[in-house]
Amino acid sequence: MAGSLEFIKQISTSGKVTNFDFTDIFDKGFNQYTITLKINEASGDGYIGLHFFDDSGTVITDSEYDLAGLELKSETSFDSSWRGVNQFQIAPIITGGKALTGGGATIQIFNADDSSSFTFVTAQSAMNRDSGLRGTKTIGVHKVAEKVSGVRFRVQSQTYDMTATVYGVK
Repeated sequence: MAGSLEFIKQISTSGKVTNFDFTDIFDKGFNQYTITLKINEASGDGYIGLHFFDDSGTVITDSEYDLAGLELKSETSFDSSWRGVNQFQIAPIITGGKALTGGGATIQIFNADDSSSFTFVTAQSAMNRDSGLRGTKTIGVHKVAEKVSGVRFRVQSQTYDMTATVYGVK
């Protein structure tokens, strides 16, 4: 059936962390992968960025990413300053955080298995914050034609307890 999901892998952090590596999740023969990221608990307000791992298992932190993101805030106007070229990560994947609360994101990744194409990302999220709710919509690209083998979710400013599930899209 076109558009159906095939479960690949699920892992959780063992408590609140700043880096969450989700490796060996690609190269399964899919053009698209979907990752659901559940924030089980946050230590406070922060955000998550995304790095890819290259085919040899090295995290890509060079300025190889372009991005554009929109942060929606329930208590004030939206923030469209999340944009850039030649960045070291794709962000925001998720923003916000409030002690003892959670949130979630859905991330679509395209061309991860294709060594002759750039890898594209779309993401959307929702999360609590002390002053209200936060939502994000983000697009990004890894601008090097290479296979990628996994993702690192990098938390800025706080720590999060997370669970990630990856599916291949048929």
